[in-house]
This record gives sequence, C-alpha cells and structure tokens, in this order.
Amino acid sequence: MKEQKISFISDGLKLDGAFFTDEQNSQPSLPIIIVCSGFTGQKNIHPERYARAFTPKGYTVFGFDYRGFGESEGVRERVLIEEQVRDIASAVSIVHERAQAEGRKVVLAGWGMAGGLILDAFRLCEDQIDALVSMNGFFDAVRVQKALRGEHGWKAFKQFMAKERLRLSKGGEPKGIDPFDIYPLDPVSREYVFTELVKAPGYGVTSTFDFADSLISFCPEKHLDERYASVPLLIAHGAENDLHPVTEAKSLYASYPGPKELFLLEGGGHTEWMLDEDPRFIRFSGHIASWVSANV
Repeated sequence: MKEQKISFISDGLKLDGAFFTDEQNSQPSLPIIIVCSGFTGQKNIHPERYARAFTPKGYTVFGFDYRGFGESEGVRERVLIEEQVRDIASAVSIVHERAQAEGRKVVLAGWGMAGGLILDAFRLCEDQIDALVSMNGFFDAVRVQKALRGEHGWKAFKQFMAKERLRLSKGGEPKGIDPFDIYPLDPVSREYVFTELVKAPGYGVTSTFDFADSLISFCPEKHLDERYASVPLLIAHGAENDLHPVTEAKSLYASYPGPKELFLLEGGGHTEWMLDEDPRFIRFSGHIASWVSANV
C-alpha cells in the first residue's frame, strides 16, 4: 500500500493527512473514500486499517488526524465535537478537489463517534459528498448516555457536571478528566482499548469539562432534513454492540430521509473485532466496499 502524505488547514491549524492506494490494483473510476476516526482515534489506527482493506479492491482512501492528534497541530489531548466536524469538512474540501480533477466521486465514512460526526459535517460541504457510510455510530448522545449509565448513573453524571460547572464558574482551575468517565465504555470495548489501541504510537488522551458539554449537545439525528434526501447512506453496525446500541442504527435508519441501507454484523460488538485478519472485520469492510461500488 502506497501512502502519499499531505497537509491541509482547518481553522488555521495544519492537519496531517494521507492518500492511500494500491498501485497494482488502483481503479481511477472508483470513488475516493474518506475514513474518519472515532473518539480519541488516530489516522494510524482505523483509517489505515480500512485503507489496507479497501485499497486492494481498487479504492483510493484518505485518512487524517484531527487537530491535536498524531502530527496535526492544535491543543493536545482535547476533543470538541464541533471542532472535529470542521476538520472533517476541511478534509472533504481537499479530497473533493482531487476527485474533481480525476472525475471521481467522494464517499465520507465515519467510525464510532465519527459515524455521527460525518452527518453534521455533511451540512457544511453537502455539494462535495456523494455518499455517506456510518459505522458503529451513535446519533443522540443523551440517549446513549442513559442507555450506558442507567437512570441513576445518568442522574449522578448530571450532578457531577453541575458541581464541576459551579467550581469552574467560581474561578477554579480546569483539571484533566479521564475521557471514559465522560464517554463510558462497555467492558469488551474497554479491554480492546487498553490492549490494542494503546499500542498505537501517540495514543492517549486526557479530557476536560468542555468535552462533556460538547458531547451531551451532540445529536446529528435531529438535524436531518431535505438536504440528505438524494445522498445514499449505509448504516453498518455490530448486531451485538453494547457501547453504541443497535437501536441507534435502527433509529437513524428510520429517520434518514434519503436512500439508505442497514447492515448488521452478526456476532459483532463495538470494536473487539477491529483487527485486520478477523473474519468479522473482513466481512464488514467487504460489505462496505461492495455497497459503495453498487450505489455510488
């Protein structure tokens, strides 16, 4: 797989990106697929994993690091959803320029949290995107928080937020917060994060209270409108996903106004099967590649 590194600007910050191709199998008639990382993700984890899966099938894949991650500029270890949405839109503009020059289309794909981020980013660059792929995403953050924490846990989290907001309002110093205290993991996903993702160079993040505010305001499902009516969407989701419940995928499918398909991966949780040689990943990525070929 060949990597062509580039940089681009988002909100004045230089972000690190790369086009991936397989020179022996490249098919210039196929769309370029942009793969966006999920929460605390980096280009060298899942975007490159999907590039290794898609490029042998002839696709060109683009991956990048959000601000503050990998080699991209920006405040380190900070996740604000609205900033990452703008980073995605900036990446789309760069890829669209190349796609236009080559007479190709653009597919925007997002993994995990980015499964919803791409829906919000679409509103910023709708004329530059020909199809969307949402992989294991969630589309109403409060709904998912309640599902993961339970009613008592959600009430306790809101109390924590109120107490921390008051402390900061009185001039208290911002302090680091474990990101998974804000964005809780199911046990299987936690094991994967701390056995697999931590192996990636540079992986690690400390959140702040700003991320909690950003997260609970995130609800891309509420913003779906007629602009999406002509853009095909593939919703690909683990059928046994305990982190982002399968009800999220079904709710998006019911709400989405355009052409759509729902693919549920049998035996797939959220992320424990995200390994190049896992048969479930091969099946999942293969279905996505086939859908893009047939629908874009």
